[in-house]
Amino acid sequence: MTQGVEFDVDARGIGTLTFDFEGKVNVMNDAFMQAMEVLVPQVEARREALSGLILSSAKNTFFAGGDLALMGRSKPGMEAFLLEHFERLKGYFRRLEMLGVPMVAAINGTALGGGYELCLACHHRVAIDRPDARIGLPEVGFGILPAAGGVIRLTHLLGLENALEYLLTGRKVTPAEAHAEGLIDALAPDQPALLAAARAWIEANPAPVQPWDRPRAQGAHQLAPPQRQALLSAAAWMRRIAGPELSQAAVRITDVAVQSLYLPWDCASRIETRGFVELLMSDAAQRKIAAFFAPKA
Repeated sequence: MTQGVEFDVDARGIGTLTFDFEGKVNVMNDAFMQAMEVLVPQVEARREALSGLILSSAKNTFFAGGDLALMGRSKPGMEAFLLEHFERLKGYFRRLEMLGVPMVAAINGTALGGGYELCLACHHRVAIDRPDARIGLPEVGFGILPAAGGVIRLTHLLGLENALEYLLTGRKVTPAEAHAEGLIDALAPDQPALLAAARAWIEANPAPVQPWDRPRAQGAHQLAPPQRQALLSAAAWMRRIAGPELSQAAVRITDVAVQSLYLPWDCASRIETRGFVELLMSDAAQRKIAAFFAPKA
């Protein structure tokens, strides 16, 4: 067991990663990064023996989100460090996603921000039908954008306009609402049923391919001018729903979402990370993050 994460493989070759970091909730902090640095190579080394992988949590929530404490400490001059840090974080997600085996998020409670981005890196998402749990990407409320592939993956999962509704408003929904609107794929009544559903899906889907990794029928160069203009006009309209206070983050989120429809993963991912770092350095983002910690002081 790597500290904070337990890795077990059953007789059918289905591996389970169970996250249980110190503290009330799982957060993608330094302990998470250290664990992933050790754990991801271990999982990769056992790839040939794996028939699938389940990501789960031993806590009452799945993941509370990313490391806001680090973001609150970020200052001009740290751009290179932050770019490397978040590229490494999303690199862990990508390496698990590209293992070549089906991966399922078994969401037992709240999954927000980076926690839901980890779910998006899975091929299938099942959640316990808990009315007290919330799922979503609330980063825009902090003046930033999702930094672990969330903009790209949600755009391909839901389509541009539906994804922007969540990305530009930071809307958080119950598992039942998330299921109805396509953010997750299935509901389960309790933990045993959750894990059973995850295993059943793995056995029925041995070689899934993510939407963003499928060959694209249309690229930017293949869109006729009217189609391209319609796409950009729709994106511009969606920007406005966030309001002027969030306009800087909303514009950057929309730009990343639109570009992700045309560009290969690596290029779109880099644009997403750079956009995040630039937004994080802004006065608006630092004020919002500081305001979040002030009520907790």
